[in-house]
Amino acid sequence: MNENQLKSHKEFVYLIKQSPAILALIFVAVIWYILTLIFPPYMFPPFTDIFKTIFSFYKNGDLWVNVYNTTWRVFVAFGTAVAMGTIVGMIMGFFSLMEAGIKPLLFVIQTIASIVWCFFAVIWFSSTNFAVIFVVFIVGFPIITINVWEGTKNIDLGLEDMAKIFGVPQKARIRGIIIPSVLPYIFAGIRSSLSYCWKVAILAELMVGMKGIGYWMNYSWGQAEFTEVYAWVLVMVVLMLMSEYLLIRPLEAWLMRWRPKRERG
Repeated sequence: MNENQLKSHKEFVYLIKQSPAILALIFVAVIWYILTLIFPPYMFPPFTDIFKTIFSFYKNGDLWVNVYNTTWRVFVAFGTAVAMGTIVGMIMGFFSLMEAGIKPLLFVIQTIASIVWCFFAVIWFSSTNFAVIFVVFIVGFPIITINVWEGTKNIDLGLEDMAKIFGVPQKARIRGIIIPSVLPYIFAGIRSSLSYCWKVAILAELMVGMKGIGYWMNYSWGQAEFTEVYAWVLVMVVLMLMSEYLLIRPLEAWLMRWRPKRERG
């Protein structure tokens, strides 16, 4: 098999592996099309109308401006949540006293609903970018922290003890045992919280009144422009899928390339 054939084979295998996701999207599209034939356009507008609306956003410049506004808020807040959640989760995993003190605070944060955090953000930070960033951060932080905490607690202590007996340096133990053990839990937390953080960002923009996808979604709803609402929803879904398939999955595959692949039937 030459290089071109090998490349084509790999592309075909990748397409087959992605086919469940593609089939799911096709299924949703077919169901939506059937609903457009049954219900009036304001309830289920045709895809052609939705795509025309998105194109109009592109032509007048609203699309990229609002995508940028929402995206940078999500990634700043979420990136901070991942960084701080990883640090705090590992501290909780290694120090039982810190675990006992921080765990109730995490549960309290999770108990308070996202919309309530939006109210708090407006009270504390007024209608600013930081208010939206705060809401997204406070929602994502406990999810990441709890996952990393669980991962740290599940590190193989026997493996660590053996490394100490053989005189493995601390840096090598961190690089070779601790990080590989915790990484799957970090990505589990990222995958659990990122899509949720996108939704919370939309809610926060709606509540805080900052220009972005959530703001214009609310504005379109107020003007009874329901096709525009669906158009912004589709834009949000595309952003969520792109962050998963173009960022999180490739990064996870690269960072955990050492892990053997499990072949599935």
